[in-house]
Amino acid sequence: MTNRIDRFKESVESVAGHCIVTTDVADVLSRIIADLNAQHIASSDNPPNAHDIFSYDVGVSTAQAAIAETGTLVLDSAYERHRLVSLVPPVHIAVVNASAIVETLSDALTLLQKDKEISPAITFITGPSRTADIELTLTIGVHGPQELYVVVDSSK
Repeated sequence: MTNRIDRFKESVESVAGHCIVTTDVADVLSRIIADLNAQHIASSDNPPNAHDIFSYDVGVSTAQAAIAETGTLVLDSAYERHRLVSLVPPVHIAVVNASAIVETLSDALTLLQKDKEISPAITFITGPSRTADIELTLTIGVHGPQELYVVVDSSK
């Protein structure tokens, strides 16, 4: 398991994300939010309405799985119903259980498969939003968060 967590952390950081492995998620979340000097924090547990989400500094969500080989977070709409929290604010903080880190995309889809069906909407997030659509110049944060923090809960 430790090798998988290490590989995931390395993959997240290779795509310009931040990854913190901890047994104290609340403390790490508090420190990240304080370091960012964030004033308006949206949570997928208690999201603002779609219009107001654009005024939030940080969005905090959980991820139902994570893929070690690519550093990808997997958000299942059956559990994360308010995906705008992970897509709109300039900073996204995702919490994932260490036990939900798998090696490959295939493993993640198998983990999410319930009663031979997969959720109608799954969001895959690999690092901060990026595009090279404009004159092939890489730009961060055009279509979503400019920064991504992943907090791996290793207490479970």
